[in-house]
Amino acid sequence: MTQTTIEEIEAFTYPQAWTAADFENVEAISVHLSPAHVAALEERLAEVNARGLALEDIGAEDFAHPDLDGALGEVLRELMFGRGLVLLRGLPADRYGADDMAKIYWGIGTHFGIALSQSALGDVLGHVQDLTKPGEEEDARGYTTARELRLHTDLAQIAGLFCYRPAEQGGVSVIANALAMHNQIAAEHPEFLPVYYKGFPYHRRGEQAPDADEITPHAVPMFSNLNGNTSVFYVREILQNAAHAQGRTFSDLEVAALDYFDTCARDNAYRLRLEQGDAMFMNNRTTLHARTKFENGDGAGAKRHLMRLWLDVPGLRPDVPEIQVYENAGGRSGIDPQAGGQRATADYRRMTATG
Repeated sequence: MTQTTIEEIEAFTYPQAWTAADFENVEAISVHLSPAHVAALEERLAEVNARGLALEDIGAEDFAHPDLDGALGEVLRELMFGRGLVLLRGLPADRYGADDMAKIYWGIGTHFGIALSQSALGDVLGHVQDLTKPGEEEDARGYTTARELRLHTDLAQIAGLFCYRPAEQGGVSVIANALAMHNQIAAEHPEFLPVYYKGFPYHRRGEQAPDADEITPHAVPMFSNLNGNTSVFYVREILQNAAHAQGRTFSDLEVAALDYFDTCARDNAYRLRLEQGDAMFMNNRTTLHARTKFENGDGAGAKRHLMRLWLDVPGLRPDVPEIQVYENAGGRSGIDPQAGGQRATADYRRMTATG
């Protein structure tokens, strides 16, 4: 495997590089599930339920089906080597409870990759809900809150979001293409590229293994390239956590580079609202995503409930090892579960705010 220098990287072209202007409407990225697709998913759901399989026991073979395999294989190719963004529409969320829809969604995910733990708690299926109790501070992990999230990447090669129930207001998804951003940066501010390719240490926010450092011993590159594949990784709050903990001050060049990266991402972003039955999958190495603040209605049936998958696709599009924040077994992405572990707490949000 070989790394490519910044100077050797040529401009990226569509469909790998896109901006919001390339999409007339959401249909440009949509794949509508046909009645045959839905029937196949329901058939497989009935079978795994009849066998008494728990969610994590469901493998790719359990949701293999002639009416699904080809279509979902095309989706995976689009995710990994095309636009890196696909919206599956028409999942039967209005006909099934949350547990059954979780199995259907998980079954679709098995066509794409291997599910990863999303926190030290070991949650391989994340429930994106506002879990903040009245009068309490929000945790640092954004998927347990209703707050606005800035553009960032997740800790996996593919990130998926399934809308079981939308919010009453807000919760709009925002997606930016990192390769189009790379083109713009190279053209307008090439002096920032070395900052991005060098990267920054990241704080592990208490979710690391007991024998691991709380801050990565290496800089995590914002951009990296391996075997001709350019990848992005960026969570500004967590790199700021690390700098604060280390007593490190960013240089003027670093601040300018980080601010421009944020601006470039916002200016090129595509916005859409996930409706009930939508499942959005993103190549987490070529896109960044965010979310506007949301508000729930009254009663359990009026509260936003999305389900999240983090997936690795072994061998298909390898990354440099430095892109990993956590020292997980086998070099996998995500956050390995820890005995007695918990999600990053509000303390790390306060650290960012004061650092």
